[in-house]
Amino acid sequence: MGKINILDKSVAEKIAAGEVVERPSSVVKELIENSFDAMATSVTVEIEKGGTSYIRVTDNGSGIASEDVATAFLRHATSKIKDEGDLESIATLGFRGEALCSISAVSRTEMITRTKDEEMGMYMVVEGGETKDYHAAGCPLGTTITVRNLFFNTPARMKFLKKDATEAAYITDICQRAALSHPDVSFRYIRDGKDIFFTPGDCRIENTVRAIFGKDISTAMVEVNAKDGIYEITGLTGSNNLSRPNRNMQYFFVNNRLVKSALLSMALSEAYKNELMVGKFPVCVIDISLPCDMVDVNVHPAKTEVKFINEEEVYRSVVMAVRNAIMKNAKGENPLRQAHNAFKTAIETPKVVQEAFKETRNVSVKPAFTPIKPEAVIREEKKPLFTPVNKPKKQTASTPEELPVKKIEALQVREDAVPVQVKEEFKAEMPAVEKPAQTVQPEEKKTEIVVEIPDFRVIGQLFGTYIILESDNEMLLIDQHAAHERIKYEQIKNQGCMKQTVLIPLAVTLTAREMAVWEENREFFDTVGFESDQFGTDSIIVRAFPSDIDYEDGEALLVELIGSFMGQEKGSVSYLRDKAVYTVACKAAIKANKILSFKEMEELVKQTFALEGISTCPHGRPIKVKMTKYQIEKMFKRIV
Repeated sequence: MGKINILDKSVAEKIAAGEVVERPSSVVKELIENSFDAMATSVTVEIEKGGTSYIRVTDNGSGIASEDVATAFLRHATSKIKDEGDLESIATLGFRGEALCSISAVSRTEMITRTKDEEMGMYMVVEGGETKDYHAAGCPLGTTITVRNLFFNTPARMKFLKKDATEAAYITDICQRAALSHPDVSFRYIRDGKDIFFTPGDCRIENTVRAIFGKDISTAMVEVNAKDGIYEITGLTGSNNLSRPNRNMQYFFVNNRLVKSALLSMALSEAYKNELMVGKFPVCVIDISLPCDMVDVNVHPAKTEVKFINEEEVYRSVVMAVRNAIMKNAKGENPLRQAHNAFKTAIETPKVVQEAFKETRNVSVKPAFTPIKPEAVIREEKKPLFTPVNKPKKQTASTPEELPVKKIEALQVREDAVPVQVKEEFKAEMPAVEKPAQTVQPEEKKTEIVVEIPDFRVIGQLFGTYIILESDNEMLLIDQHAAHERIKYEQIKNQGCMKQTVLIPLAVTLTAREMAVWEENREFFDTVGFESDQFGTDSIIVRAFPSDIDYEDGEALLVELIGSFMGQEKGSVSYLRDKAVYTVACKAAIKANKILSFKEMEELVKQTFALEGISTCPHGRPIKVKMTKYQIEKMFKRIV
C-alpha cells in the first residue's frame, strides 16, 4: 500500500497558513500592504488583546469589485501579477495571493468593500476557510477587513503566542514601519481603544517621524535627498549626537518596501566612519528608489530581504548621500534645523514686540501726580537674647586608602582558614550600622566565611591594570578587571545584583520591538539590577541601576541588553541571559588603567584566591599569570 497521501483541503490550508500567518502581527502586515497597493491615502488599524481576539484594518483605497470578492479569498488569487514575466519587475508590496486565504483559514474574517464605480458594496464572512455569509451592503469607498478569534481552530499555534502586551508590541512595530514607509498616507493606530499614534500623511517624512518617535528625535535628524543615476536616496539620518547601542532604529526601505539588508547597514556605518564612538550606531529612515527590474523582492518568504543587481552601485550611492547630509549638517545647512529655528523664532516674536512696547510705554507715559513718600522709620536692630556658642566644624581627614576608587566587597579572613566551596563565599553583606551600647552578652558561635590565602605579598600595580604579587619562588600577575569581573559575575548569578536607586528616574525611549522584549523579560532585568516600569506607549522609566554602574552608562547598558534578546544574536534564552549577566558584571567591574590603593588591591587579591577552580573571566581571558623564579633568572642568564 502506498505511503504518500493527498492531504485534505482544510489540512493543507492550515499548513499553508502557517507560512504567512505566524502571529497577529503577520495578519496586520499583510492587510496593510493590501491597503497600500490599493492606493489608499488613509489607513486605520485597530487591535484588541494583542490582536488575538480582534483586528480591523480600514482604508479608503480602490476597493474590490463585487464579482471579485469571492475570488479574492481563493489561494493564489491576486490582481498584482498575471504571468511569470511580471515576477521580474514587481512594483507592488503583495503579489503571491496568499494573504486572505491564509488568514480566513485560521480565523473568522469579515470583509466589506466598494469601488467608486459601484453604488453598493459587498459583505462577506469566511470562517475557518468556509464561506458563512455573502451579500450586498452599503458602505463607503474602500475596504474594511475584520479578523476575529485568530487561531481558534489551531490551538497548537495559540500555545506559542506570547503575552497580549508582547504581541501588541510586535503589531506596534509593524504599524510604525508601515507609516514610515509611506509618509504620503495618513496612518492611525488604535490599541485597546487608545490612540497610539496618528500621522498627517502630508508627504513629509520629518512629520511622520515626529508623530511616531517625538520631537526630540525628529529635530536631531538630518535630511537626506540625493540622486545618483537611477538611484534616488531620500529620508532622514541622525546627527552626530543621536546614536544607539544597536541597529534597532535603522529603517531601510526599497521602493517603499521595508527590507532588512546587511549591505545597507554596512553602507550607513561607512558613511558615519570616524563620526560616532565605537559601539554606537546611527539612526536612520532611508528609502532607496530604483527601477523595479533592478531589484528582486521574491527571495524571502516574508518579502523582507531583497537582492540588488548591482550591489556596489547601491552601496556607493547610499554612502555618498548620507555622508553629504552629515557634512551639510556640520556646516549648519540642515533644512530641518533651520525650519525648527524659524518656527521657534516666530513663536518668540510676540514676546520681543511686547518688551519693546513696554519700553516705549515707560519712556512716553508720565504719572499724573507725584505720590507722597512717607518718612523712613529708623528701627533699632534687636539683639538676640543670648549669644549662641560657635561650635567648631567637624573636620574629617581622609587618605586615598579611605576613599577607594571602586568599592570591593571584603571577605572575612583568618589565619587558620580552611578552603570552602565557591558558592558559599559570595553571601550578600549588609552595611555596618552603629547601634547603641547594650549589655554585654556571651558571644554566640557563628559560621565565618574563611579563605586560605597563599603566602603572596602585594608589591604594587603595573600599568594601572595588573596587580603584582611575589612569594619566595614565584611572581604572580592578576588582571584587576578580569578578576573583579569574575567576582561580580558569580555574585549576580548566585544571589542577584545589588541595586542603586537613582535620585532622578531616567526615561528611556524604546522601539516597539524593544518594548516587547522588555515586557517579556522584565523580571530578569530586575534580577540584574534594573528596576523599571512602563512610562507611556514607547518608553520606560528606570528607578534603579545595577550597583557600580555610572548613571550616564545605565541607559546604554539597558538598551544593549534588550538588543541581545531581539534575535540579532543567535542562541538559547539561557545563553542570552547568561551573556547579559556577564555584560553587567563587565560594566560594573574595575576598569583597566585604574589606580588602586594597597587596601583595594589586598581585598581584590583575597576574593580572587577565593575563586577556587576558576581561572578565567566570563569572556574566557585568564585572570592570573604566573612566573617562577627559575624562569625569571633564566631570562636574565643567571641560570644557563
